[in-house]
Amino acid sequence: MHGLLIYYFSGDNRADEPVTVNSETALDDALTDILATPQPHPTVVYIRNRPTVGSAELPDHQIKFDLDIQHHVAAVHLFGPRSFLSAEVASGADETTAWIALPRQADARVPRDVTLYIDRNTRTAFPKEATLPLNLLRELLHEFMRTGKRPACVDWQQTDIF
Repeated sequence: MHGLLIYYFSGDNRADEPVTVNSETALDDALTDILATPQPHPTVVYIRNRPTVGSAELPDHQIKFDLDIQHHVAAVHLFGPRSFLSAEVASGADETTAWIALPRQADARVPRDVTLYIDRNTRTAFPKEATLPLNLLRELLHEFMRTGKRPACVDWQQTDIF
């Protein structure tokens, strides 16, 4: 189990301090809070004890997700180093790669008329086919917490958006 740092808006926290999550129950509590509080920007998640890069010592990875509570959907963007991938996927990957989560065929029955954003400031939208049901977002985050790797419960499409 990996501890997570989750940046989101809640009460007086303007997403400038992370909420530390160390259990599946705490992750579900954070998700409940995220769903109950309007999020003016996508939520950002890091594994607490992964390496950092550069002089600013930024995490070497990131999951970012946007939500549409009314339609019960989310979209997920992820980037990370080759070590973030399972062995069978890592061999052909670039040193650092970004992906967008796509639902598997059985999960594809979600509204496509929703616009979710990777970055709301630049109006960078997720592709329409990237909408996931909220229960799949939960499953993805729980898998991320358990494994510390790119989750395998969804398909991934490489993107040049970091």
